[in-house]
Amino acid sequence: MAAKSKKHDWSQFVLRVYINAKPEKVFKAWTDDKIVSKWFTQKTVIEPRKGGRLYFEWLAGDKLETKVKQILKDKKFIFPFGNDGTEVSVTFKKDGKGTLCELKQYNMKTDPESKWSMHKGCTQGWTFFLTNLKSYLEHGIDLRSNDVKRSYRDDYVNS
Repeated sequence: MAAKSKKHDWSQFVLRVYINAKPEKVFKAWTDDKIVSKWFTQKTVIEPRKGGRLYFEWLAGDKLETKVKQILKDKKFIFPFGNDGTEVSVTFKKDGKGTLCELKQYNMKTDPESKWSMHKGCTQGWTFFLTNLKSYLEHGIDLRSNDVKRSYRDDYVNS
């Protein structure tokens, strides 16, 4: 008898990456605007406190202006991701000599168009940026193209 398959929850997804760095360093890479711009955004402003300003601007010109929802030093960073109620929670847990960095995007819309755009687009984007974070922290290498003609708007994954 075949096992019943569990219904997929389209309102969220979770991605994890192991980074060979201490939780303090990984947390700082998410919350120090000078470091965030070295692996994630082109321009960044972060006031690392609850209610603090959070501004991201990416290569193709997309911008996010919001407020930090929750921040626990070296443990957790939560912020709204867009204007539709979607949020991102990033946690940092010591794992051996490194850190397990877990990103959860949740409260996502579940209509057919959002399922496609949010899950495909965001999962692909976050997978690249978590990989880039690992590359930057472990080896000092930024994998982004940094070329506006080679951005995610033109289906490049490394922008």
